[in-house]
Amino acid sequence: MINLYTSLLSKPQALSGTVRTLCHGVTNAENLVISNEQRVFVSGRDGVYELLASPGGKCHQKLIPLRVEAVPGNCMKNGVALRGNYLYLACAHVEQGGSRLLKAALDDVNETEQSMPGLLKLSVAALTFGISSWIVRCDLRQTPLAFTELVASLPGHTLANGISFDPTGDFIYVANSAPGVSTGIFRAPVDAASPSVLEIPWSRPPGCKPNGLKVTGRTLYFTGNATPAAVFGSMAIQEDGSAGEPQVIDTAPLHLFDDFAIVRQGFVLAQFSDAMGLSRGSLRLVSRGGRHLAVLKHREISRPSALAVASAGSELFATGDVLVVDKGTGCVVVFTPDEMWRDWLQAGPL
Repeated sequence: MINLYTSLLSKPQALSGTVRTLCHGVTNAENLVISNEQRVFVSGRDGVYELLASPGGKCHQKLIPLRVEAVPGNCMKNGVALRGNYLYLACAHVEQGGSRLLKAALDDVNETEQSMPGLLKLSVAALTFGISSWIVRCDLRQTPLAFTELVASLPGHTLANGISFDPTGDFIYVANSAPGVSTGIFRAPVDAASPSVLEIPWSRPPGCKPNGLKVTGRTLYFTGNATPAAVFGSMAIQEDGSAGEPQVIDTAPLHLFDDFAIVRQGFVLAQFSDAMGLSRGSLRLVSRGGRHLAVLKHREISRPSALAVASAGSELFATGDVLVVDKGTGCVVVFTPDEMWRDWLQAGPL
């Protein structure tokens, strides 16, 4: 296991480059993914948007509606992932029945702005009410685009968050960020003709609630959060499909990690904030060995929740640019690193 204190002993550099706002107005901006064709999809409170080029290097957003009968329209739209011709989305819905007093006090947490107070409300609601989650998908070959197929259901007490696929595309991994005994990572076969019902976690990384997920080769990487520290770790996917022992790569005491990107020489983490929500977030560069190498803090980055590195250029960005979803501002920003960091930040294979 990698030493928990590796990152504490490092002296990170300031990451240099330019930052510009690509688009704004994505309420509860959450996650982002870039396709092999450089199409960009961003999830937020009202749904998933495709970002399309507008004159002047800006972009406009086109909503992809959710049309799966079993899934409430006001569900939280969280993690997104691509596989082949399909875009996948993790949805979660808090069932605020029962006590009228609690329901009135918490409003509808499914539509609450996920600021730090909003996230606290969500945590209270998650401990009080039932939560159900679903994985749905959209066929990117269809016109117009819409999420119409159910792939998996996670009933009971699951808040589906980050999602990722194994290399074969036969299984999808889902982070359950709800507090309680079902906290962990779920694994489901991908078959829209016979949607799975998941009730038992595939793995429970100790001491944290999983958040972001990425799979490369036979290794699953994850971020997780707990009271003492944010954790970034990994685990092997065994030959029989079971989970190996979790390994810690990096920690940040009294901070929160959200999503991350795997790059050729390491990892880029979205450090959402400190645990109290008092400090602005940043991007955190970590080596394969767990050393905290560099940090990006910028006035246009407030509460970063997801990021992706462009492996090729488009009308919206250049090769090597880092697209960042900012939940605090509802924006997607583009970070163009200086030459000394551009090679390090080359996108890694998934």
